[in-house]
Amino acid sequence: LGDSLMQLEPRSPAATSALPSNGSNLTPSDVERCYEIGRVIGDGNFAEVRECRRRHDDQILAVKIVERSKLTGREHMMQNELSLLGSLCHPRVVQLLAHHHTQTHSYLVMELVGGGDLFEAISDRGRFSEAEAGLMVLDVSDALSYIHSKSIVHRDLKPENLLVEKVTAGVCRLKLGDFGLAMVVTEPVFTICGTPTYVAPEILRETGYGVAVDVWALGVILYILLCGFAPFRSRDRDQEELFKLIKQAQLHFPSPFWDSASEGAKGLVRSLLQSDPAARLTAEQTLQHTWVKAMASASKQRAPTGKSQRGVQTSAAESLTDQTAGSKITLRRCGELTARGQEEAKPALLQRQETTWLNHHPNRVFFSNQNTPMRSSHLQALHLQQQQTPSQRLSLSSATQTQQPSSIQRTKSAIHA
Repeated sequence: LGDSLMQLEPRSPAATSALPSNGSNLTPSDVERCYEIGRVIGDGNFAEVRECRRRHDDQILAVKIVERSKLTGREHMMQNELSLLGSLCHPRVVQLLAHHHTQTHSYLVMELVGGGDLFEAISDRGRFSEAEAGLMVLDVSDALSYIHSKSIVHRDLKPENLLVEKVTAGVCRLKLGDFGLAMVVTEPVFTICGTPTYVAPEILRETGYGVAVDVWALGVILYILLCGFAPFRSRDRDQEELFKLIKQAQLHFPSPFWDSASEGAKGLVRSLLQSDPAARLTAEQTLQHTWVKAMASASKQRAPTGKSQRGVQTSAAESLTDQTAGSKITLRRCGELTARGQEEAKPALLQRQETTWLNHHPNRVFFSNQNTPMRSSHLQALHLQQQQTPSQRLSLSSATQTQQPSSIQRTKSAIHA
């Protein structure tokens, strides 16, 4: 990674005082003198995330340990992420405190957000009250407004990259993390990247895009928070059909899932999921939206009761059930989803994978977990083989699901590596 990846100036004066100043020539023992490395809390293609204790002040942090040999040819991606994170300081953005580099590994020291990620929360709860969802939208739009003011687009906003910070009275707040695909945008971007369920239509149209793609993704997340499934989904788990639906952007609020939702909530979803990015709300407008401010205020003022505004929410210890069309879905604590009844009657739930797709070429090269280029002509066979759900990212590592309409796969990731 060269001299450009020397250690970051620490946020606190003594944060890395135990380490030599020439951060690119450290040894593992140098790092261990400053940090006590603990348990694994997340892993990915290039890195694992562990808890760590900073020895000089006993502060518990997170450290993302990157195996540098796996970044060969992609060193610029880490340089970009470190450069962007080093320039950000906001309460709703995960903070990078320092980074250090040995001959074989890089260590990114970050604040520890101890509540897991939003994907896990959705898997446990199924859906949220409008008050809870409003507070989450407030947090995310606050983070997006901040980075957009710096002309930074995240490009991979999704529940896996939103970390849960548990505060007093059981209220959960969110922090934006994983800036691996983020970039400064000063003119329209044409690179195809993102995660299929959350990708904006202008990315798929290849007409050029900007920071508005993050707001579209926020709209998808809000829709999921309020009803438990994504707004655009292919019943046959077909990627091309999913993309067609996203480009059409015909939004529906099916009964009974949306029967109790307020017009304010539906109106905000419509404003965020506008096909034309120029007609879409900005992050700042979302932050100031009447429904968002009212719901966030209501959520802060009362302790959660486990009940929605107009009905009982499923708790983390209970099963998620859907009685539609005489069928029943049960979400087990082990993370497996079993189903009985009519598959086509049930909405697809979320599925976590480990790969986001990125394409710099007009013939659409997709990257798998094994970092093997996969051309689009082979994708359909892979999708059929893997029984992918619409919200699944392009990946070769998912287990085959032969009798399930959808599945939820958990990983240990609290910080997407």
